Amino acid sequence: MSDKKVYWYACINEKSFGKYLQVADIFYDFAPIVLQLIEATSQDNIICNTISDLTPIPKWYTENLCLIGDAAHATTPNMGQGACQAIEDAYIIGKLLEKNQDFNAIFKAFQSIRRKKVNYIVSTSHTIGKVSQWEKGNSIRNFLMGLIPESINQKMAKKIIELEM
Repeated sequence: MSDKKVYWYACINEKSFGKYLQVADIFYDFAPIVLQLIEATSQDNIICNTISDLTPIPKWYTENLCLIGDAAHATTPNMGQGACQAIEDAYIIGKLLEKNQDFNAIFKAFQSIRRKKVNYIVSTSHTIGKVSQWEKGNSIRNFLMGLIPESINQKMAKKIIELEM
C-alpha cells in the first residue's frame, strides 16, 4: 500500500482455527517473510471473519436501478476478484452510457455482457476455496496442482484478465 504499509490476507479453515492460539502458529512452515509480516501486525489490526458464500441473484437490475460488484454477484475472496469485478462492471456501464441514455436498456445489456465472466469467476473462486480448505490429502492436492500444465494456467489467467464488451 505504501513504503511502510502492507495489506495481507489469509484464509484459514474455520475448523482448524480453534486449534491455534496465534495466527502465526498456522503459518509456521511458510517463508520467513510471511511470519515477519504476521508478527509485525498488531492484534488489533487482525480481523477474523467467517466467509459467507451467497447464491448468485438471477437479475441484477430493476427499473432505473442496477447492482454491481458483490451486491450483484458476490464472490468468495479466494481469487481476489471482488473489487476487480466491480471495477469491470462500472467500466462496462460507462461504455454503454456513451452509446445510449436509456438506463433500463443499458442495465439489461450490462447483465447480458457480464453474466458469463462473472459466473466463471464466482464458481472458480468457490471451487478454489473448497479445494484449498481440504483438511486431509493436502500433499496429494498440492502434487496434483503442480501437474497442471502452464498452458492451462495461462488459459485461466486469460479468462480472468480479458474484458469482453
